[in-house]
Amino acid sequence: MDRRTLLKLMGAASLPGAAGISPAFADDPKQIVVMTWGGLWGDAVRKGVDAAFEQKTGDKVLQDRSSSPVERITKLKIGLNDQKIDLVQIHDGLVPLAIKQGVLEKINPQSPRLSNLADVSPQFKNDYWIGMIFSVLGITYNTKLVKNPPTSFADLWRPEFKGRIVLPEISHSIGSYIIPIGAIAQGKSPKDEEVGFEQLKRMVDLQPIFAKDTDSIMNAFRNEEAVIGLLYKSQTYTVKGWGTPVDWVYPKEGGITYLSGTGIAKGSKHLELAETYLNLTIDPKVQPIYTKTFSYTGTNKHTIDNLPPDLQERARFTDDQLKRLIPLDHEFMSDRRAAWTQRWNRVVAGG
Repeated sequence: MDRRTLLKLMGAASLPGAAGISPAFADDPKQIVVMTWGGLWGDAVRKGVDAAFEQKTGDKVLQDRSSSPVERITKLKIGLNDQKIDLVQIHDGLVPLAIKQGVLEKINPQSPRLSNLADVSPQFKNDYWIGMIFSVLGITYNTKLVKNPPTSFADLWRPEFKGRIVLPEISHSIGSYIIPIGAIAQGKSPKDEEVGFEQLKRMVDLQPIFAKDTDSIMNAFRNEEAVIGLLYKSQTYTVKGWGTPVDWVYPKEGGITYLSGTGIAKGSKHLELAETYLNLTIDPKVQPIYTKTFSYTGTNKHTIDNLPPDLQERARFTDDQLKRLIPLDHEFMSDRRAAWTQRWNRVVAGG
């Protein structure tokens, strides 16, 4: 994906300065800038990693919550000649795009500031990015209003759910997942985009609720606007905690891993501080806040030992569930993202 295509995806709102970051702040050696999600996630990061970093170093953290994950990558690309950002949080599906755009620093595993790296499984990290939490994407449904519980991704297309299905829109981190999920629901390869888009057309006929972020998906369940939809196991516990009668289903076709993590911005002017921050994202004493807040599983193998039994149960997946995870080809999906975005918009608009 070239720079022009990226700019079309994000629009003028993501140009430099749109995040409200003062160059004086970004260049302040006593402050680092982290691009992340807003809402409940940004608040939890503030209480978790940010607070731990500020206590450890005495330096400040400024969060930039203004951009979607794709827009974050574009901002880093635009800022390569004079980088104002130090770290970026994205999910695993966008890591190939970030690497191809050359916006992440290569991680030095020998750095003395990355002492927690050895306790993170290889499946949760690569040379440019480290996952901090994961969960599994499945189906959440209202147990009071849905009398015939779903068992598979294919059940999302049941006609009785017309107008009551909630799905992430294309700008969401997992917005493009409806394409491979549509193919999977038809017994096809997740890479069969033609089947996936045919299923998207069928879904649009069911008038789903497209949500811009995960908070909006959860709130659709909370106010009973939606009775079924795509959601992680972790966030289903959050909705349950609000007193909403929902349950989560591991689809019979298999589950899809959601992994969120952090990379150091290429050209960061505060590399050592960025490494310190990155190390805290995988600290087993810091990660439990994300289990307590979202029921996410931490990527550090020692994190679960720092959880009470009830939270250990929320964060644990069975051996059978882990064996039946559906691997998505994130590099393939990254290469197709621009085309899929344009096609998704046409289908949803009815064009």
